[in-house]
Amino acid sequence: MTADLSGSWFGDRAVLVPVPAHEARAELVACLERSLPGREVRAGIDAVLVESPRPDLDLLDDVRAALADHRGPVSATRARPGREVVLPVTYDGVDLADVASLLDCTDADLVAAHTTQQWEVAFVGFAPGFGYLEPAGPAVLDWSSLPRLDAPRARVPRGSVALAAGCSAVYPAAMPGGWRLIGSTSAVLFDPTASDPALLHPGDIVRFVDVAGAHA
Repeated sequence: MTADLSGSWFGDRAVLVPVPAHEARAELVACLERSLPGREVRAGIDAVLVESPRPDLDLLDDVRAALADHRGPVSATRARPGREVVLPVTYDGVDLADVASLLDCTDADLVAAHTTQQWEVAFVGFAPGFGYLEPAGPAVLDWSSLPRLDAPRARVPRGSVALAAGCSAVYPAAMPGGWRLIGSTSAVLFDPTASDPALLHPGDIVRFVDVAGAHA
């Protein structure tokens, strides 16, 4: 990471630092967590948010000082090491054929690519337990070319496995959504009664497995 990053106020107790590259975001989060104890650091789709528990006039200067202190590459250590999470999937989604067509491949090719690709949890948001999964390593297919639906569905079933805008995801509960549905999983993504309610955490590696094998 270089020192040319900067931040700007996001309300009166948070600073937003734009950083589009996934690898750079992970590194930046690790750096800021070490340099700014007591502040919460959150990764987003194209930025990192640093939040203070209360209004803090020094926050912007502190963030910029932390960025300036890291003039070269650093190790992106995490407070919570990432795990591998294996999710069983039945590839029977209502959008499977359309997604394959948009990516110029067969249904079987799409399933093979989705299960071959390793996916890293970039961040969690939108709904409790909803992880935004970005390709870990080179993209097997051109996932970034796949748009969201023009009009979101009023209800997406719980456990739906989806793709859109370069990411994959699993809907942790029934809710509205505009991602393209390619399958479903029986895994529980969010259990509010558990000691750790969310199955997925930033940094985890997700691997999807075709349990039915219908597209093999």
